[in-house]
Amino acid sequence: MPLTREFSGENGEVNARTTNRELANLVERTVSALENAQLPLEMPGSIQLAESRAQLFTQLKTRILPHLQTAGLPAVVVLGGSSGAGKSTLFNSLLREEVSPASVLRPTTRMPLIAAHPSDADSLEGHGLLDMGKLAVAEGAVPGIILVDAPDLDSVEAANRELARRLLDAADLWVFVTTAARYGDAQAWHTLGDAHRRGMSTAVVLNRVSDMARETVWTDLVARMADVGIGDDPLMLVPDAGPHEGLLSAQSVAEVRAWLKEIAASHKGAELVDRTTQAMLPQLRRQLLELSEAVEMQANSVRDLGDKIRLAATQPLSKLTTNAKMGRYGQGAPTTSWLSFASSGGALASLANGEQPGILRRRQLKARDAAMEAVFDGVLNAIQVGLTQGVLTTDAAIQTAWRQDIVETSAYRARGHAGVDVAALVDEAMQAWAGDLATLTEGAGSNPWLREAGVLALLGSAAGGVAGAEQAVKHLKMGQTVRTAREKLSDRLTQAIEGVMASYQAVLDGIDVGDGRQLRLRASEYMDRI
Repeated sequence: MPLTREFSGENGEVNARTTNRELANLVERTVSALENAQLPLEMPGSIQLAESRAQLFTQLKTRILPHLQTAGLPAVVVLGGSSGAGKSTLFNSLLREEVSPASVLRPTTRMPLIAAHPSDADSLEGHGLLDMGKLAVAEGAVPGIILVDAPDLDSVEAANRELARRLLDAADLWVFVTTAARYGDAQAWHTLGDAHRRGMSTAVVLNRVSDMARETVWTDLVARMADVGIGDDPLMLVPDAGPHEGLLSAQSVAEVRAWLKEIAASHKGAELVDRTTQAMLPQLRRQLLELSEAVEMQANSVRDLGDKIRLAATQPLSKLTTNAKMGRYGQGAPTTSWLSFASSGGALASLANGEQPGILRRRQLKARDAAMEAVFDGVLNAIQVGLTQGVLTTDAAIQTAWRQDIVETSAYRARGHAGVDVAALVDEAMQAWAGDLATLTEGAGSNPWLREAGVLALLGSAAGGVAGAEQAVKHLKMGQTVRTAREKLSDRLTQAIEGVMASYQAVLDGIDVGDGRQLRLRASEYMDRI
């Protein structure tokens, strides 16, 4: 059945016609939208949805799109099944040459082999199937059939199992190869049932069957096939050849090979492609809408994590900036130090009293500068301790907030924390504020009490909240500058906390979720084509 349909409007006239080319264009856009829509966050249901996305992507790009773009492509037949089912031996025997390694060691198949007749090899150029396996051109291959030897569905290696699933998604027809000993494997039947629900064409080959077990196994197998909805699909038998090496006899695989030749010669291959595609399209819109919702949910989760960064930083940032603007960093030890130096006979006594020192006292500029710097060191130490605690508290608060999210954030938290250099953030803030003070004290002019370094220390101490320094700074006519210095300190403390936030935000910025709206748009475009 060709993938061409007519649609009538309310007046009964044909108003649209979907051709293979138009559908191919739509599938191409869908593939692009799937590429751009990622599900990187580990959250409830995300693993299953990511698998659904990968499955849909493979089906569209590797199976449906090539057939829509190029008429007459060979049908892709994948031999799949459990370990030890004899897939590789059957594969080689159908090709009449040793192409795929067969061994008693498991798992045998690692790199899938894709066998094509010389007349079909060129048609696979650029085909997505070649990204998953190695092409083998075999004279004994059935023209019009691409035969694939897939890894085991139950392989001990996760990469093999994943590749097997991808190959099944790429298949036009899946041939389930099993044996009398393994045909009851639950995983294989689950996969068969899933394939049927997705509209995939299937067949079953019962391999290595002894005459004694044939009737019993055959009857049970037919019942199982009916239970999963594939009771009308082909069931073929390969008799037990006993211990042997190399290829099975031509007679042993004659039924399977004849069936493959019939598919190729009677255009059943094209019918299989069309049937599978038509069966898939009705659920394609639903899958795209589900993925769209999932992508947007992940995008919202990223935004929520960003909100948690800002919320977690609110309290420590507010404490730091309030202390800066209220001049609380000069309380305690810095104030005690000032009182000691400003007492009668102290180096800062004349400054505290506003009395210009005499000639002898003017020679003590160095001592007054040193005393003033000692007071300021106490202020700086208080700011440094407070900022360090603020940075650590912010980091811990973000960690806690992210830990309590529905998203699995362990890796993201580790990366965010690793980017927080506490010492660097604190040092940068302190150095920047020192630069701000230097700028504010420029042009202060000469005075009898302090030199340039002393003036800077006095302003910093006053900004920190040393009450005596606040009074003394007025003697230098810089009383209004104290408020500006506090605002600058508040800004520098804010920047340090923002540095913590930026480390975690950078982690979020590196999470590429994509755009779920494109998936929703593609889903709407399928409504008139299904």
